[in-house]
Amino acid sequence: MAVSNHETKENNSASGGETVIDGIRFQVPPGWEQVALSPAQQGMISASFRIPEAGNDVKLTLSSVGGGIAANLQRWKGQFQLKPGESPLEKTMRVDGVDVVWLDLRGTFDSGPAIDSQVASGMRMIGVAIPRSPRDFYLKLTGPREQLLNIDAEFREFVKSARFEQ
Repeated sequence: MAVSNHETKENNSASGGETVIDGIRFQVPPGWEQVALSPAQQGMISASFRIPEAGNDVKLTLSSVGGGIAANLQRWKGQFQLKPGESPLEKTMRVDGVDVVWLDLRGTFDSGPAIDSQVASGMRMIGVAIPRSPRDFYLKLTGPREQLLNIDAEFREFVKSARFEQ
């Protein structure tokens, strides 16, 4: 069954299912809800999810953008003011035969210059950068630090479920 870039195979993501986003197939965990993109997100974000069991302030966005992985990771790091003595956790993990970068940031988050810009302390972001051609693919999970602890393992499994379509 052919699935377009941003369509889900099953509309009821509350029961789990598959979705294909920008040529990458994911297994969506039960309870996750794909939500409509706002006008400001359209053209920049490919898909957005709410994860109600983690908390209302937890958001996941997926996108394909240019600029290179190093520049995007640096931009993410620049959005966080870390507590003294803390540093970003950056590691490589293997997903469908490809090395991807996992970046975990905790501290005060400044979303930057945007229409709905915000600054909040006690935040966490787990960003995943996947090298792709012609544009790299990014997953960005953000929310209050303690709420992200509730879904850390589930998010890791979501990332590992990625399968690159030809």
